[in-house]
Amino acid sequence: MLLCIRRYATEAKRQVNHSHFDLHAWPKSKRPSPHDIFDMDPSESAYKTRREYDSKLKSTYKKLIKMYHPDLAVSHDIVEGSTTLSASKKRARFDEIQKAYEVLKDPRKRIAYKKYEQTTWDDYKPGKTSSFEAYRMANAHRRQYSYENDPKLWHAATWEDYYQMKWGRSPPTAEELEKNKWKILYKVLIVASVAVVLQVMLAIERTDEFNRQTRLMNLRADADLRDSYNNFDEGRSQFQRMRRFLLYRRSGLDGRDDEATKKEENDILTRFAQQQVDKFK
Repeated sequence: MLLCIRRYATEAKRQVNHSHFDLHAWPKSKRPSPHDIFDMDPSESAYKTRREYDSKLKSTYKKLIKMYHPDLAVSHDIVEGSTTLSASKKRARFDEIQKAYEVLKDPRKRIAYKKYEQTTWDDYKPGKTSSFEAYRMANAHRRQYSYENDPKLWHAATWEDYYQMKWGRSPPTAEELEKNKWKILYKVLIVASVAVVLQVMLAIERTDEFNRQTRLMNLRADADLRDSYNNFDEGRSQFQRMRRFLLYRRSGLDGRDDEATKKEENDILTRFAQQQVDKFK
C-alpha cells in the first residue's frame, strides 16, 4: 500500500499538446485575436449556415477548456516545442479563451469587433466630442481596442447605433427625410451641376490646347515647305542649288584636310560644268 502511494506521489504528469486534443496550434502573435484563438474564419464565408459556425465554435471551445481550465490543467503539462507552460501562463491563456468566446458567440459583438478592432493616430480628429470619437481618441495609441471595457461599443452593431455614437443624436426619421427631401435633392443637384460644369470646362480646355498645338504644327510645316521651295534663301537655279550643296557639304566635313576638300569640290564643279557644256552639243 505504501509503495502504491509513493509511486502515485512521484509519478510525472502527463505531457500533452494541442494535437492530443485535435486542436490547431496556439497563435504565435503576442495579442491574438478571438478568431486566431479559435481558428475561425473572420469573414465567416467558410460556413454554410449559422448552425455550422456555432457548432465548430462550441466544439473548439470545449477542447480548449479541457486543456486549459485551471481545475483540469493541474493533471497534465502543456508542452510547446521544448518548453512547458507554467501555471500562470496556462491561466492567462484560459482568460484569453473566455474573452474570445464571449466575443465570437454573440453576433453583435462579432460585428462590432470587426469594425473597431484596430485604430491609429490618423483617426484622431480634434474638436469631436461625441462618445464614439472620444472612444477612438482615447484608444488611438493602442493596436487593438480594449473591447471588454466598453459595453457601448458592442451595441453599435446597427447603422442607428453608429449614427447615435458618432453624431450624438438619433438618426433622421422617415418624417424628417420626407420633410427635407426637396432640400436634400436641391443640394445633390447643386453638387452634380458643379461636377458637370467642371468636367465640361476641363474638356473645353483640353480641346483648345489640342487645336493650338495642331495650328502650331501646321505653321511649322508651312514654313519648312516655303524654305525648301526657296532653296533656303540660296536661290532656285541649278547653279545656286549646287552652291548650297557644296556649302552644306563643307560644314559637314569640318576637320578634314582643306586641300583634299577643295580637290573634291573642284571635281564636282568640273563634272557639273561638263554636264552644262554637253547640253549644247
